[in-house]
Amino acid sequence: MTRTRPFALLVAMVPAVLVACGDPTAPPAAIDEVAHLQVVAHHDDDLLFMNPDVRDAVRAGNRLMTVFLTAGEAEEPDANGYSASRQAGARAAYANMAGVPDEWEGATLPLADGRTAERYALKARPRVSLVFLNLPEDADARANGGRGALRRLWEDRRGWYAVDSLLPTGGQVTTPSRYTGNGLIRVLARLMAEFRPTVLRTQDSDPDPDYPFWQPWHDHPDHVMSARFAEAAARVYRRSPGRPSLTQLGYRDYNIESAPVNLSPEQQNDKIGHFAVYQRHDKLANGPTAYDRWPRRMYYRWDRGTSWVGRGPDGGLHAFAVQGRQVVGWRQTGDRWEGTGPDRPDGPLAAGLAVGAGRGGLTVCGRRLDNRELTCRDDRGWTGLGSPDPGDNRVGTPAVAPYRDGRLAVFVRDGRGGVSRVEQDGDGRWGAWTRLGGADVQDGLSAVPGADGAPEVFGWTTKAVVHWAGDWQPSFPAVPPGGPPVAVGGPAGTTVVVPVADTGELARVTRSGGTWSGPVRGPGPGGPGALAAVSAFGQPVVVGRGADGGVTTDTTGSWTAVGGRPLDYPAAAVDGEDRLVALYIGPDGGLHTATRTGLGGSFTPWQPAG
Repeated sequence: MTRTRPFALLVAMVPAVLVACGDPTAPPAAIDEVAHLQVVAHHDDDLLFMNPDVRDAVRAGNRLMTVFLTAGEAEEPDANGYSASRQAGARAAYANMAGVPDEWEGATLPLADGRTAERYALKARPRVSLVFLNLPEDADARANGGRGALRRLWEDRRGWYAVDSLLPTGGQVTTPSRYTGNGLIRVLARLMAEFRPTVLRTQDSDPDPDYPFWQPWHDHPDHVMSARFAEAAARVYRRSPGRPSLTQLGYRDYNIESAPVNLSPEQQNDKIGHFAVYQRHDKLANGPTAYDRWPRRMYYRWDRGTSWVGRGPDGGLHAFAVQGRQVVGWRQTGDRWEGTGPDRPDGPLAAGLAVGAGRGGLTVCGRRLDNRELTCRDDRGWTGLGSPDPGDNRVGTPAVAPYRDGRLAVFVRDGRGGVSRVEQDGDGRWGAWTRLGGADVQDGLSAVPGADGAPEVFGWTTKAVVHWAGDWQPSFPAVPPGGPPVAVGGPAGTTVVVPVADTGELARVTRSGGTWSGPVRGPGPGGPGALAAVSAFGQPVVVGRGADGGVTTDTTGSWTAVGGRPLDYPAAAVDGEDRLVALYIGPDGGLHTATRTGLGGSFTPWQPAG
């Protein structure tokens, strides 16, 4: 990010020559080799908003490249010197995350259309590289045309507007490069073609308008534009055959300061420590109190959630994931998993999918990114459900639960900050949206069959857990949530598990005979984000992400590390043979599973699905 005051696109690919973006002496990367690419606006955006994910990726040892679009010079009189100091801060922080000396090999990186950038490879870990394009920062009135350079590049569809890059003091490049908007997309697409990422991390391209600052974008415009440029380049990159699967993750930025703290104290300290290494080089990164709030949180713009697995009529499990404009799937048959092939929905979907078994067979529902409506697919194909608030980007990702008679209901956070529902009739046709009410509800709902045969839904606000059964909102035991609750039914009744804000703990409440118990607090998994819960072996089992980024489970009141490398949030399900199955989508874009039989058993080693 940068400290300043607040104030798509025709793409034509042309041939370009580009040097390799990894170790120049290394052999070509394998087509399916894991590679992490971050595209951010400023030299600390990845540290503030994408950690601990970037830290985990650095420590995993895979190829990793971060591209910084702007020089981050703000309104500093010595723009070139200040930009160089921010570069030094970024390099120091990555070396610190890798646990190696802050020593880098710098070089000029040829780009598309004759442009050049600065590239640095970490000497002790040459698979880690940083690329600086050095475009003007939004507040720099000295840029071609004045302030708002990235905004104008994005909005100019005819290539009439161009800006020149800066030259940081002591840098690798001695001649500025000139960029149009289309030219920047070509540069990023060619970088992707050479680097062959399997993971793309971006900032928030469509921020929630409830954040009242930095209007009309509701975030720093460089954050928004960097994400849009990266997404546009990814669309171009995917058009060519032979690319590895590419999974995109978008991260919320400034507005996380008003969200509950969702990192454990240990992860907060780790993240703050990495940022402190950067701060020594940036004289402006020590002012607002937000610099203390941002490192204590990490939120995806559209997270995967943990409801992307369901059980089919034959007892086999089915898992789904979004990759580009497609939904990919996997089906379990006995001990084997096989891909079910890509399925192209009505439009591009957010990552959060929800699966339920209804009258039209196994149904997967998602939230479209283009028209912001809900859509579901069953045996009859994709069906648009519209939206409770058409065109409103505050409408969230779905939760799905069945009625006792097999009809499905879909619940979403609506544009008014409450919860709305749409459900099927007796023939499986979807009806109209109904508002259930509520305020300050955050995205991330959990829906389960209720005791009376009707679905009920659990949600969270920045202050409390909320609950709807039918159209009624009863009281719920007070727990300050640090993430979405997850509900699961079982022999003892319904159990709701909630991350507790700023503590790393979990709270459990159980309803038996219509009465809710008081919250019982205990240790959490150690990592951030959504939890999965399932009734297995006669009791609730919780699956989450550990402090080291791996999968961990709580079956008997204590956490057991299972390992693996989930890209974001693991899920869990019980298959037709009553086995507990843990699942995650890895940085290779594939499904990975481990199975446990019996309460006293252990998980099998992680296996990639076919």
